[in-house]
Amino acid sequence: MSNLKASPFWSATIIAALCLWGISLTVATANEGVSAQTSGDSVSQQHEVTFQRNPDYACTQCHKDEENQLAGTHGEAINPHTNRDMTCIDCHTGITEDHRDGAKDVVKFDHSQSVAGTDIPAASLAWILQQNTQCEACHEPLDLREANWTHDVHARDLTCTSCHDVHPKQDPMKGITRKDNIQLCVDCHSDQTKAREEKE
Repeated sequence: MSNLKASPFWSATIIAALCLWGISLTVATANEGVSAQTSGDSVSQQHEVTFQRNPDYACTQCHKDEENQLAGTHGEAINPHTNRDMTCIDCHTGITEDHRDGAKDVVKFDHSQSVAGTDIPAASLAWILQQNTQCEACHEPLDLREANWTHDVHARDLTCTSCHDVHPKQDPMKGITRKDNIQLCVDCHSDQTKAREEKE
């Protein structure tokens, strides 16, 4: 008779023990997930992506001369819009499926000015604005104005690449002496004056 009375007691005890064991197992599993996130690696590091291929590979298969040209400031820069390293298409936008058939829509960078000189012909205002607008996507006009007054004066008459290199090992304007800066202005404006005189 005592065995029959003890049986429900032991059954209840075993069931209670199993429930407690199940709860402790659930809590331990939940804590493992939390400790995995907080121990050493942050959540952002767990989801960090490293690109394995060169994003400019497709470009440099044809433009072999440019393969190692993205140097200097642009080569080390982070695109503020994508928060990634700069690539060819960050600046040279407008690439379409017909790119190999003339690439007319791609933004190219070249010395262009609104007033013709003897060495450099005049370019359309639209062409100048297309180039400069692409530069201004990262280089804020207000910052450029504060850096040097010439940016404000020439912003719509001269392309940025008339003075700056897009793929610089050393940008010719960085650290330029005052004398060389004045000479640059004189050379360009003298060339335009000479062209006007030859026309008359």
